[in-house]
Parts: sequence; C-alpha cells; structure tokens
Amino acid sequence: MERGTSYRSLSRSAEDTSRLGRTLGGLLGPGDTVFIYGGVGAGKTVFVKGLASRFNIRGYVTSPTFTILNIYNGDIVLYHYDAYRIESPEELYDTGFFEFIDGGVVVVEWADRIAGCKPERCVEVWLDRVPGRDNERQVKIEFNGF
Repeated sequence: MERGTSYRSLSRSAEDTSRLGRTLGGLLGPGDTVFIYGGVGAGKTVFVKGLASRFNIRGYVTSPTFTILNIYNGDIVLYHYDAYRIESPEELYDTGFFEFIDGGVVVVEWADRIAGCKPERCVEVWLDRVPGRDNERQVKIEFNGF
C-alpha cells in the first residue's frame, strides 16, 4: 500500500482487517482524514483499532456510536468519529470536526452520512462483507488528493 494509489485486498479475519488498519496508520500523519464506509458488522471499528495501534494508543478503542467522537492520545492524536447519528453539516460543525482536521488524524465511521463534507484530500476505505463468508471482507482503500 502506498500513498496516492488505490489498494484492494481480501480480509479473511478480524486480525487481517486490523492489520490493514495498522498498515494504513503507518502512512498517515497529522492533518490526514480517513472516511470509512461499510454496513453494520463490516469491521469499521476493528480497522480503526489497528490504525490506533500504529499510533501507540493504549487502552480500549471503541466505536463512538453514542458519543459521536472519541479522542485518543498517542504518538499522534486520533479523532474517531461515528457519523451515524449526524443529521446535517451544521451538526457536524458543532462537534468540532472542522477544527480537528489539522490537529491529528481524523477517522470517520459511517462516512456516507457526511459525504458532502469530505475534505478534498482524504483517504477513503470501503469494507464490504463477502456474502456467505462471515469473516471475509473486501477492502478497498483510495488516497484522494495526495
């Protein structure tokens, strides 16, 4: 995987998905934004856990489904959003999203909910379950504007 390219992979387990997140984390730095797309159980949070491990974030990384935002401190600050309950750009603005974009790495689960607010330069990650194979995911990663 390299910045500025597209990447596709088949994840056969949660460990594979986490490892892909960790690999991506090694390519990111402050000011980078990652939009993650995928349905319920696609592995979005597992992917973020792998990414967070690359930043030496200690502790339990959880989906911010009800809090909207979790902030994790490590070698790089990780702003972990869940946009599932975001109803408008104004509501996203109220969370501090646009203020945090330059300070650390911003990761957004359920990014399809705020696709109109996507920065020009961002990484997009699609996690799609493989029908009939509970543990497998098709993973696509695209670097836009790099």
